[in-house]
Amino acid sequence: MDDLWKYKKWKYFINLTGQEYPLRTNYELVKILKVYDGANDAEGTIKRANKERWQNVEPAPHGITPIKGSLHITANRAFVDYVLHNETAQVFLNWTKKTQIPDETFFSSLNHNPQLNIPGSYKGEPETDSVIKPFLTRFVNWESTPFGWKCYGKRVRSVCIFGVEDIPLLLSRPEFFTNKFYIDYQPVALDCIEEFHYNRTRDQYEQDWTFNTTYYENLPFLKNVVKINKI
Repeated sequence: MDDLWKYKKWKYFINLTGQEYPLRTNYELVKILKVYDGANDAEGTIKRANKERWQNVEPAPHGITPIKGSLHITANRAFVDYVLHNETAQVFLNWTKKTQIPDETFFSSLNHNPQLNIPGSYKGEPETDSVIKPFLTRFVNWESTPFGWKCYGKRVRSVCIFGVEDIPLLLSRPEFFTNKFYIDYQPVALDCIEEFHYNRTRDQYEQDWTFNTTYYENLPFLKNVVKINKI
């Protein structure tokens, strides 16, 4: 984030790892983020949180409720500004360093504590008894998922390492990126999704493709965020 902040001409930050691959083309990502209009996309849970991670430290500062989520986020420039330069964010960051797995607490908590009034953050409950706020930055096939996705590759620490037979599921997903591939495990799977991504990019470049953003336009959480100036 520090390195990116030196540059002025960007509107969204997306952090990734080296073991994932895009499910959307650049063209599609731009279309989706225009629909987001400043809203952040960050995972967050209270009911399923590993609360023992912060039970042995003092309460979080500034009345922040700790939220568990993914380190990987899609966040607007104003949110990044808050993370880097706001005193409350720095104090909270220092608090998370005393907890277990702080990277799964920091961004999610900032995005789901609306009293902080961070631009693009979520003002509602991240989950109810029947509805979990969607998280679109990356798709991961966890063994513990309530959706019952089968893993045709292999699981490593509960995460599916995708194989060839997982490709149909991946191509049906609305997320931006997917995790996880191993270059030395069923590499044809990565070859297949890379070819699909290349073909779609080519077709869009040649204006032989339309991308429907209706699904993203109807995401409920987009209507319940702290407002931000047009980006």
